[in-house]
Amino acid sequence: MFIDSMTQLRYLSTDAYQFRQQAVGFLRFLVAAGATVLFTSEGSQEAPDEDLQFISDGIMTLQIQDYGRVLEVTKLRGSSFRKGRHAMRICDRGLVVFPQLVSSGSPGAAAPGRICPAGIPEIDELLNGGIESGTVTIISGPSGVGKTTLGLQFIKEAAGRGDRSVVYLFEEAVETLLNRCEGINIPVRAMVERGTLAVIKVDPLLYSPDEFANQVRLEVEQANVQIIMIDSVLGYKLSFQADDLIRNIHSLCQYLKGQGVTTLLTNEVESITGDFKATELGVSYLADNIIFLRYLEIRGQMRRAIGVLKKRLSDFEKTLREFEISRYGIKVGRPLTQLRGILSGVPEFIKSSDDER
Repeated sequence: MFIDSMTQLRYLSTDAYQFRQQAVGFLRFLVAAGATVLFTSEGSQEAPDEDLQFISDGIMTLQIQDYGRVLEVTKLRGSSFRKGRHAMRICDRGLVVFPQLVSSGSPGAAAPGRICPAGIPEIDELLNGGIESGTVTIISGPSGVGKTTLGLQFIKEAAGRGDRSVVYLFEEAVETLLNRCEGINIPVRAMVERGTLAVIKVDPLLYSPDEFANQVRLEVEQANVQIIMIDSVLGYKLSFQADDLIRNIHSLCQYLKGQGVTTLLTNEVESITGDFKATELGVSYLADNIIFLRYLEIRGQMRRAIGVLKKRLSDFEKTLREFEISRYGIKVGRPLTQLRGILSGVPEFIKSSDDER
């Protein structure tokens, strides 16, 4: 039996005590008759429903938040339940719930210790061979420095091994990305046509964080994806209006690590030159690896540099190298040992003994 709603019955009683007696007697009568009873209640400050919650065996709370409806189970006698607020949508399929992701804690299909190289010898030297499978890598740097391009380079190399990847775009249009990559020797369109890569544009304010996380879960569990790239963390936050960004992206990354999926996160920092920052949203602790890109001003020209700030599972090269994107792809030079103050953005040449003489 479904009663919609018990709140209306409250207004037929003279006081709260009488309503409580009537509600308890009514519900006990229905249960004694063998009925499973569901009822709705519209709790408010004027008409609180704690009395109804007390006599109930289960409580499901529905709320509306900035990004949509959420469902939370707060009580279920005689059984366990998944805690937390879970996104809910009412659509043409009916009522659909998107549970929060929980990491399985078990390794996925990727072999332990498997290395995912970039396919560029200089970058692989920086990373001691590449990044390990099942890890989280943050590619950090200011706007336009080449974060997405570098992430796609790892995906290009993975496609050559037959691994499948998915790129989620929060800022750039899919066609723009495809056309741009054709001009820098990264065959994204060909990878999409072969089925080794899916590029998905995430429309802002269309999904909740839990809906997006479940979309990622379906790709991983049904399509056997080995690499997930989120471009970018800032776009993720703005698209979902995610006030609790850290919790949402933490649970997603932990789930992907538990499945053995390699995760790439691009993170934009505001400063072009000046004070060096790895990230600005407090997500650096999530990363097993941090690769940073940096603008440099050298003799009046804007140049780029690449370096590795963090690598949990192995050693890495501590030097910085010049980074360039051309029509032939990514080019990385020798270590910039002749410069100092690179992280300031305005490096100086180190004078040698020959220069002093």
